[in-house]
Amino acid sequence: MGKLEVIFKIRFAYPLMRMSTAEPPAVVYFENTGNTIRIEAPRFIPDISELPQQGFDQMTLHVERECSDKVGSDFSVQNSDKLQIGQDAAKAFWQLFEAIRESALRRDNIVFIYPVVPSEDLRNNPLVEGYESEWIYQGASLEKVKYESGRPVIQTTDDWWADAVKLLGDGSPVPVYSRFALDAFYFAQHDPPRGIIMACAAWETALRYYLANEASKQDPAYLIASKGGNIPKLVEFAQAARGGPLFFDLIDKAVGLERLSLESYRKRMNDLGRVRNKLLHQGEFKLQEMVATDHALAVLSAIEWLFAI
Repeated sequence: MGKLEVIFKIRFAYPLMRMSTAEPPAVVYFENTGNTIRIEAPRFIPDISELPQQGFDQMTLHVERECSDKVGSDFSVQNSDKLQIGQDAAKAFWQLFEAIRESALRRDNIVFIYPVVPSEDLRNNPLVEGYESEWIYQGASLEKVKYESGRPVIQTTDDWWADAVKLLGDGSPVPVYSRFALDAFYFAQHDPPRGIIMACAAWETALRYYLANEASKQDPAYLIASKGGNIPKLVEFAQAARGGPLFFDLIDKAVGLERLSLESYRKRMNDLGRVRNKLLHQGEFKLQEMVATDHALAVLSAIEWLFAI
């Protein structure tokens, strides 16, 4: 057995204001993987000329564990994932800043607005601009890798621009439920539990708006229905006003992959409340990969169906 150490030198996406020596280092032990994470205090760079090309101040994070020579000498991505090196590093990183943010609130009534999300990949953490990692076994450096965090690209086309110009000119902002649904996609990538919550918020808001402003044209009783009830009850009223179950008219006409997609969306929508309740009642549970994104897609499709003429 030998000692494996993987060092991550993380560059922040935000500037650091350090008002203490912040010693000793933070240490987290993950019993399920056997990894120990040691996080040094952020290194403040007072001279702007010393800043790296991208990112701000730097923090060093160490992942340490015992393993066999065969495992310790294998720096492949597959072996790293099996040992959960990157996952535990990312988890300890966001837990540290979550704890700092909570302490600032509790001790000094300060609320920081930088994003703290439970990302299990440092590249997807909005606090991280990039990092360099080094795989060391028994004191020998076996590999050095540099990563840059992916950043979304702001795009526009003539049609998108024209639509935006018209909306602003007409004084017609994007509906709140659409904004919530689009936010659900963002959180689905960075913080899946919040993505589920935002998807639910989008769906409930859309249902209440539909009943109050569209269905009430058929029957004024829908206006009263829009002001109370839970999501299942609102769905029941909306489907009655719409003429059938979710996607019923689209599914009847669809074939092949389109039909399968719509049936999958319906299943996601029927399961959305259960997933949200599990989050709210248990506080936190492990979501399978892409589940939050799939729910966001289903909600967006359901909203489009709800308001289809």
